[in-house]
Amino acid sequence: MIKTDVTGRNYELDDKIVKYIEEKLGGLEKYLPRRVRGTAQMAVVLIDDANGREDNRYVCDAVLNLPGAKLHSSEGAINMYASIDIVDAKLHAQLRTYKDKQVNEPRRGRMLTRLMGRTSETDPATPTATDGIE
Repeated sequence: MIKTDVTGRNYELDDKIVKYIEEKLGGLEKYLPRRVRGTAQMAVVLIDDANGREDNRYVCDAVLNLPGAKLHSSEGAINMYASIDIVDAKLHAQLRTYKDKQVNEPRRGRMLTRLMGRTSETDPATPTATDGIE
């Protein structure tokens, strides 16, 4: 589970909304590279913007801190649950890009080790431990 800090500005937090955030945004952990999962931290700010447009009154602002990157997403909607869902989708797309940049393609690593191992085993010019011993 990603460490999540939830705060509210002009919005009173209840247990139901905090649990929803932890389930929804905490589920992003499965999209993180394994070596990053223990260090990921998220800060979520829920804002009730009375001066904003009527359909974008409730704003969810999330920042996910990862090694080498800071992913930020902010969205306003009619209700808080809708804005959390939209932020979740945006962070999911950003995590996909982050993971593509951070994780090496597994086939490439296997191919290189296979090539490196093959040249040393089949090359007759390289002396082995049994050569020269009679």
